[in-house]
Amino acid sequence: MLEIIESITKIGKSRKYLQTEININSAWHLWDHVISRYDVIEITQVLENFARDPDLKLVLIKGLEELKKQASDLEKLMVKYGIPLPKRPPFASSSTINPEIMNDEYIFRRVFAGIQSFIPVHVSAMIQSTSPELREEFKRFLIDEIKMYDKYLVYGQLKGWVLEPPAYRV
Repeated sequence: MLEIIESITKIGKSRKYLQTEININSAWHLWDHVISRYDVIEITQVLENFARDPDLKLVLIKGLEELKKQASDLEKLMVKYGIPLPKRPPFASSSTINPEIMNDEYIFRRVFAGIQSFIPVHVSAMIQSTSPELREEFKRFLIDEIKMYDKYLVYGQLKGWVLEPPAYRV
């Protein structure tokens, strides 16, 4: 509700005025999130080149689609608030690394660790933002990341790639 009221009151406001509506933490989190998304997009493109499992390739492609959508949403917010955009990653990434050292399980674990590490980043951004609009956006990223984590965990368990600790018995 607050974000609807906030968006109505911002109609016709200048970029300079909008900059007074967010704090430095929010601006930094927007910038940091978009750079992180760019990095993850590039890494995922490289990993996709090495994936052999067709299911894993599909999962990586779907993940890339979501990452690119999030990067685009973040870029729009940055333009709206007049925050300079960082350099974009290349459209496509390839690598000359020996493909023998990359296997599907390694790729899964690398992506899974990345998803796990982003959950607290989204929480921190949401907590530190004073703008209802940005808090809602960071909350959406958090919820999307948690949903992605759940799906990716189940996928990894089906493939036998999730390292699970042994059962604890007394």
